[in-house]
Formats: sequence, structure tokens, C-alpha cells
Amino acid sequence: MTVQRQYTLPHCNLVLEGMSANANDPLSPLSVLMNAECHLPGATDASLTGGREFLDSLVAAVSRYGQQLLSGVPYPTAGGAVIVEIKPGEGLYHHLIVHQQPLGEPVSDINAQPPLDVKLTTVQFYDLMEAVDQLLADSQTLPDLTAQFQAVSRRLVQPTEPVAKRAAPAVLGATALAAAALALFFVPPPTVEPTRPESDASTPAESSTLPPETAPGADAGATEGSSSELSAEGGDLDGLDNAPPITDAAAIALLSSDLTNRLQAAWADAPRPSGDLAYRMVVSEDGDILGYKYENDLALAEVDNTPLPQLTFVPLPGAAPVQERVAQFITTFTPAGEVVVEPIAPEASGSSSGASSGSAVASATTPASLPPLSNRVTDGDRIRDLNSTLYDSILADLEPLSANEALRFRVRLTETGEVVGYEPVSAAAGLLAAETPLPGLVAAANSTADQADFQVVFTERGVLEVNPWDGWPQ
Repeated sequence: MTVQRQYTLPHCNLVLEGMSANANDPLSPLSVLMNAECHLPGATDASLTGGREFLDSLVAAVSRYGQQLLSGVPYPTAGGAVIVEIKPGEGLYHHLIVHQQPLGEPVSDINAQPPLDVKLTTVQFYDLMEAVDQLLADSQTLPDLTAQFQAVSRRLVQPTEPVAKRAAPAVLGATALAAAALALFFVPPPTVEPTRPESDASTPAESSTLPPETAPGADAGATEGSSSELSAEGGDLDGLDNAPPITDAAAIALLSSDLTNRLQAAWADAPRPSGDLAYRMVVSEDGDILGYKYENDLALAEVDNTPLPQLTFVPLPGAAPVQERVAQFITTFTPAGEVVVEPIAPEASGSSSGASSGSAVASATTPASLPPLSNRVTDGDRIRDLNSTLYDSILADLEPLSANEALRFRVRLTETGEVVGYEPVSAAAGLLAAETPLPGLVAAANSTADQADFQVVFTERGVLEVNPWDGWPQ
């Protein structure tokens, strides 16, 4: 029995048509969705139509952009090919972009027709969001359609205060200390008349010499050196030097690659410095920048021209010291526009038993890089079949992951469908590879048959995406 459900608001009308699960009950949920239409009066004369893929993409895009709009925190864009996406526009406008799909073409092929760009006011977008919320709350339409909200990674949260304002107390304190030291320099030292203490033969004379560890000069020097070593321009490095270090070389290499890519992308349009800007940085296991310290004077002067103030995680005042394992790097921003990240080897004393066991796990589960692909599968139909086979194989053993961001992998298959190997594309993917089904799927590591590479993405919403690495064949 064909039924129709409508969700109508002043600036949006969402209409769903499909087959009812119970032919004798028109209020029963839809077993099959045949068509979804979205009418936006005043924004476009055309109706946005599509099937279940269009509806799922529309719901995800509206939920993601609405969360960003209400919270003020930029939400990460969805990975892979999408049909609907929403982007901010100029002023109070928003752009609803629909990638049009010709019938019979795969969903991931989004370049066949130019995208449709619908300009929405804030009122129109809120009506669209309300229509989607009514659909999600209606258990008699599509009960399996739910909004999946995901906490934003702390690396995306911008500091509430600029670096200059956060560094002002430390600068004022250092200035006051220097002024006090200069004033005390002109005060003459007091003259002390030596006296001989009275003592009798039965009472031993007491020594007035302070032990070296309590001598004022030694303590002040040690404190001053420690403070100078840990002074930071971004975040607070106090306690981070005592955090357990990451000692596994493969995990450090993944973090280094991920840090380089993120900094290079964020620094692409920034003005170039007159010399190298060097910073010592502390990075957590999941790639978050926990703090940084300038290594030369030019780095201090031009820190605001780098992406570090925006990418550094700033904890709440009074938060407990970091207990997670960390890695340290020297990062250099060069006048040529390159970002060079070099790991700092952890001290031997920092390799505790807990860190060693964690490193053993990381080294046992971190995959090696794939060699260059020589013998390629070129048949388009075969590539499509391999893509479907890989998707089904991963989905069969997929369980919920602990990642709060998308995990991207490059996976290589033979022409018969056997997995040759895989490599992570991001640091988080390398550290959490053991949670995915990929390690158990490798079956033909030494195969010499023709092969093809695919991109596998485990999104933060728990969705699996598989696409040919070089794009869909024509």
C-alpha cells in the first residue's frame, strides 16, 4: 500500500512517499521509501527529490550544520562523497548544495552534473531543520532513521582568548620580577659582625652552615632554570614533561605525518616569515596539540602568524595534569612555506613499564606502508566488484569503534578479491587500526597478481565508506 507523509512549515515542506509495512494499517511505518521531496518556497522553484540515499544525506547535513550553528564550534565535514552538504554563506545566508545524480550511476560519482546551490536565509534553514526534527521524532515513518550526534574533537575548539591576552599575566610577572631584581641590585649587602657563641664544655657548638640543598642561591637557581625551561607561549607545559612518553617509532611516525599535514594545510595562506620559526610541541596519542614553546626569538614574535594558537587545546583552569602518553616534536615553519616536523627522542628514564606495554601494543598492530602499486587492475567492472566485495567483508566483522574522528585507510586488493595489505592515512587511524576488521582480512601479503587500491573510511558517526583510491572508473 502506497502512503505519503508530509512535514509542513511556512518555509519548508518535506514529503515522503513509500510502501507501508502493513497494507491494512496506513499508519504503520514505511517498509520501502520510494521518493523524498523537499520544497523550499522562496528559496528555489524546483523541488529537491531523491531516494533513501538523498534523504539520509539531507538529514545528516542538516543535523551536522545545525549543531555547528547552535554551538558555534565548527563541525568536521563528512568524509567521502556526499549528496547534500550545507555551508555558511555571506552575511545571514546559508548554501544548501545538492550534488545531482543521474539515474543508474553510483552514488559516489558526483561530478556527472553541476551541483545545485540553494541560498537559504536563517529562517528558511531553521524551518528545514524543524521539518527534519519532526521526521526523526515520528516513529511511524522511518523508525531506523535517527540523528547521530558526535562530540567534536577537542582539537577543533578554539581558545576563548587570544594568545596576547593569555600571555599578558606571565609577561607582567616577568617584568615585575626584572624590576625588583634591578632595584635590589643597588641595595648594599648588610654587614654582619662575626660573634662567637657562648658554649660550655658539656654542650657541643651548633653549626650555622646551611646544607647545600637548602641554600637560597641553589634553590633559586634551580627554580629559575626549571621555570625558564618550561615557559610556554601556548598551553601550559607544566606537567607535560612528566607525562609518560610514546616510545614506539611507528606511532611517532604517524603522529609526525598527521601533525605535518594539519599544520601545512592550516598555514597555506598565511604570510611567510623572514626566517625559520621553531617551536617545541607536545602532542597526545590522538594527535591533539597540548602545548608548545618557542625555540627562537622570531618564533615568539610571529606566533600569531602560525596556526598554533588556533589548533592548540587549552584545558580548563584547575584541570588535572595530563596522564595520557605524549610525544614531543620540534616544528619549524620555513620562509619557503614548508612545515618541518622532527620528533624529539624520549629520555630513557621516561620509558616506564606502562609506556613499554603500550608501545608493544602499538608496534604489534601498526601496519607498514604499502609499496608503490605496479600491476594495476584496469577493468572498470572488476574494480566495482572489488569495491563491493571489500565493503561486504569489512561490514561483516565491523564493531563500534572508540574513535571520535574519521579513520582513513588505504587498502590494497588483488584482482581475485584478497586483501594484500593496508596503511593508515592519519595518525588516529594508525593508532586504532587494531579496532577495525582490517588486520584480520590480510590474506595475500606476497601476491604478485594485478592489484587495486581503495580508500576505506570509518566515520565518526559509525558509517563505513569504501571507494576506489583513484576515483570511480568511467
